[in-house]
Amino acid sequence: MFVPRKVADSYREMINSIGFYPSLFSIGFLLFAIITMSLEYVAPVEQIKSFISVVLVDSAENARTILSTLAGSIISLTVFSFSMVMVVLNSASASLSPRVVPGLITRKSHQMVLGFYLGSIVYSIIMLININKLEGGDTAIPSLGVLFALVFGLISLGLFVFFIHSISKAIQVDNVLNGLFRQTKAEIKSIQTRQAECPFNDFPDFTQWHSIKSTTEGYYKGVHTDKLCALLEQENIRIYISVNQGYFTVKGYPFLKCDKDISANEALIAKILDCFIFYIEEYISDHYRYGLTQISEIAVKAMSPGINDPGTAVKSIDMLSILLIKRLEISDTNYSFKHTDNDPLLFIHETSFDELLHDNFTPLRNYAKSDAYVMTNVLEAFKNILFVAHDDEDARNSLFNYLNAIVDDINEQVTNEYDRREIKNMLNSITRISEQQGEKLVARFERHQD
Repeated sequence: MFVPRKVADSYREMINSIGFYPSLFSIGFLLFAIITMSLEYVAPVEQIKSFISVVLVDSAENARTILSTLAGSIISLTVFSFSMVMVVLNSASASLSPRVVPGLITRKSHQMVLGFYLGSIVYSIIMLININKLEGGDTAIPSLGVLFALVFGLISLGLFVFFIHSISKAIQVDNVLNGLFRQTKAEIKSIQTRQAECPFNDFPDFTQWHSIKSTTEGYYKGVHTDKLCALLEQENIRIYISVNQGYFTVKGYPFLKCDKDISANEALIAKILDCFIFYIEEYISDHYRYGLTQISEIAVKAMSPGINDPGTAVKSIDMLSILLIKRLEISDTNYSFKHTDNDPLLFIHETSFDELLHDNFTPLRNYAKSDAYVMTNVLEAFKNILFVAHDDEDARNSLFNYLNAIVDDINEQVTNEYDRREIKNMLNSITRISEQQGEKLVARFERHQD
């Protein structure tokens, strides 16, 4: 079924909102409260209540006191918990990177705790308004509902302890980095697995394909693959996405290529463009590149004068080196075999290894080039990547091209003899992996000293 882009964008915005799960929980508890009240005075339930009467309230005043106390207390927990979320988001944005904030907002465990709080409040209020006076002076007390409300209140206290523990861990830089690393590595692994299961190497010449221009401006973040491939199969055409995910497109920019000229079919072009996703936030689930960017930005932030945490920068550099090694295992052009058993219908331009080096190490190189300790670890990271990618000529050339830029910055910024000796030792270790290019690198370093 074809879903318009506005509907799809609204759905994505809704499910990524901090209020999505709390809203679902509130509705669920409201329905449960209605079910409880509809069954409260049924004969079989009355019999059950007689067996557990020791834990049920027997007066309207006690019921009102318990429910009012529960509702007020859980409201206080909710306000405090929401305040903690805002503090964490502000702290993460200031000390880590604004890019990690969307991931923290959409953390399911925190949303579910907040949702349970709101649901418990709704349930308690529904029970409170159902303590009614009856004819003859008697009072209808939803004693089973009060028991459920009390249980929900006790669970809320336990969840509050969990929430404080979880939110305090969420802001710790090591936990943030480890989470980003695991997610990014998993995304790279999923692409590698898909390409291994459906290998394809006979890529067409995309330069000869016909361009399709964008009709909107924004950050291209992904594509509804199932919907697009179904449309491509129906029209018997193939599409190549020529820009990287995260690329900012403007109206009229040719970011797609098609193997057939469909420029006259405006309705088909509109349907194709409606399959693409444009928004600002960066979620690792969309593409592994965002995980690399967030780790790199945390490293840059750690080197800022206000934070000055080279240890975090070094850990980030090590993670980037591992992820870049994993990136070498996938093809530079991704593809999808959905809705076809023959050639792929959809081709996707993956961010090249050279582009990833530039995007993730250039900010770090510029901000940390005067720190010999960090730059030595950058060289060590490149040495580790070279060790794995030694037989990949393109990757090796990209690494040495970038190493030349690193050495130039070191020559300009690092003058201390001890620091330069440590850096030279690291360059010599690179020479042992790739002798000819490594010797040129050492000569470049020594030439400046002479």
